[in-house]
Amino acid sequence: MKLLSPLGLVAAIVATAAGLASAAPSPLVVDKRIPGVRYKDGVQFAPNAVHPLDGAPDAGSRLEKRASSKTLTYYGGPVLKNVEVTMLLWGSAAYASNLVGFYTGVVNSTYYDMLSQYSSIGRGSYKGSLTLTGLPSKTSLDDANDIQPYLRSLVSAGTLKPNANSYYPIHFASGGSCVYFCAYHGTIDISDIYSGTKYLFYGVMPDQGGSCAGGCGSASTTFQNLCSVSSHELVEATTDPAVGVATTYAAPLAWYNQANGEIGDICNAQQGTTVGGNGVTYTVQKEWSNSASACVVK
Repeated sequence: MKLLSPLGLVAAIVATAAGLASAAPSPLVVDKRIPGVRYKDGVQFAPNAVHPLDGAPDAGSRLEKRASSKTLTYYGGPVLKNVEVTMLLWGSAAYASNLVGFYTGVVNSTYYDMLSQYSSIGRGSYKGSLTLTGLPSKTSLDDANDIQPYLRSLVSAGTLKPNANSYYPIHFASGGSCVYFCAYHGTIDISDIYSGTKYLFYGVMPDQGGSCAGGCGSASTTFQNLCSVSSHELVEATTDPAVGVATTYAAPLAWYNQANGEIGDICNAQQGTTVGGNGVTYTVQKEWSNSASACVVK
């Protein structure tokens, strides 16, 4: 997602993703522009926000570039060549059984074939789901101080054994509040506790119902909009997984556009449908294709 923050904080998802319920619905708020976030329709970052990668104000010529400069540039960082999705269920996650089919089908479909133009990315696979236990006993959670340490603890305990293709979308119970954002993906450097790979790549997916409804897609059902934002984060985590720790226009940043952000940001909230490898049709977000110079879905 966009590497923009009024505070210039890009080393991690900062401590503003507050309010993720561990058992019961509670607020889920991001109030600053941070990497990896799919913001709601109409929610804009401050016009004079400092771009953390080059210090230039996000105004003037940068704003003018957005409409015309959409090509993704490769900066040398990792991609998920064949993504392996393990869904993490935080509490009584909404639509858990339906999401199994979604992830199984979408990563093994023509939707993913379009990504071959980006570092020869191929189709992926769904590895299963894990119902999380020993969750922080809080009514609201902070990404940097709660979610990331919890995920690190799962790696330390051997519960999660990520490799270079692993992606862990976390799905939450219905009824949370998502004031500014729809979903986000993040990056954790686990090289100090794990030898299998340097980073853990994860996503945070509110259910898109209740107070989360609105501004995150125009489909007729909550599940369709959840699939849409989940596909946005899934593809971005595939093409630019280490954005959460990028501090300059160089590795570990991967496929990125300096004016518009990541592959999904360029096509934010533009929905389509794709037939998954399981034969089921799913609502997904269109993604930017350099070769077609357009937002596409197959």
